[in-house]
Amino acid sequence: QFAKAYHEGQMQAIVLPKEYYIHQNGVVMKLLGLGVDVSHIYSSLRLSDSIKSNPEAIQNLLCPLLLDPYLSYLEFHVCDHCNLNCKYCTHFSPLVTEPVFTDFSQFQKDLHQLKKYIYDIGVVRILGGEPLLNQELEKYVRLVREVYPGTIIEVVTNGLLLEKCSQSLLETMRDCLAFFHISLYPPMEQNIGKVKAFLVEEKIPFTCSPLNDKFMITQQLEGNQEEDYFYHCFQATCTCLQDGKLAPCYAPFTTKYFNQAFNLALPTEEGVDLYQEGMHLELLKASLLVPMERCRYCYDGEMKKWQVIGKNSRLEDWI
Repeated sequence: QFAKAYHEGQMQAIVLPKEYYIHQNGVVMKLLGLGVDVSHIYSSLRLSDSIKSNPEAIQNLLCPLLLDPYLSYLEFHVCDHCNLNCKYCTHFSPLVTEPVFTDFSQFQKDLHQLKKYIYDIGVVRILGGEPLLNQELEKYVRLVREVYPGTIIEVVTNGLLLEKCSQSLLETMRDCLAFFHISLYPPMEQNIGKVKAFLVEEKIPFTCSPLNDKFMITQQLEGNQEEDYFYHCFQATCTCLQDGKLAPCYAPFTTKYFNQAFNLALPTEEGVDLYQEGMHLELLKASLLVPMERCRYCYDGEMKKWQVIGKNSRLEDWI
């Protein structure tokens, strides 16, 4: 409705509240796909009671999206392997043959480099693989809270290891006001009540997805996807940080496992280099709003029954 009014000259611009978090990314993508000029998309201040007592703050209420040193959403891996290995996993975790942990010192450097351009982030999600496999997980939680004190911190887990969490990690979660998000798969269905009770007793906030008993297969080998696909792809809203680069999703960083397993050459050398000479805020944010070459190898997909896949999977199991 907005795009129609915009093209008819009835509306000049749209303002997105920061509190939309990841949904802000989705709205921006849809607007761009409908032909709205990015210069007519603005973001607002994070709303708070302090604005009421500070009229001057209203003057700075609006900021062009590309000039706002804010990301609504960021995710990163602390490991690439997993203890569940779901068939059709879009992170290709079952194809990781040996444990692969993110290098903390490199990530620490990268996060501080990002802070030079992005001063505030709405939500930071810590992913894998299975993040609870990383014994240094608490270091990442504390680092994120230190660098981005206002962000929401969410550790996404399949829940299988939650009851085995160290007291040190649980203390870190409480101290840093972080919470767990449980992606509920069939192996956890019978035990989820017990796990929830454990987290309540430990005073750890958490959310839990509905049962994921189906997975969407999104991979194709033909690089013939249209560019417009990018603007309605849910994965393209998941800004990911890895190895000094930002990308609209994690595919450029995990496709190497798919390539290695099946001797393929899908694009992997993509993403915005945070250390690139001449990098600046507007370029950084604009670069996340255009399709990558890797996007040509994805499609809308179809739903398949959830199942665990063995380490000796075939190409036909993924495409």
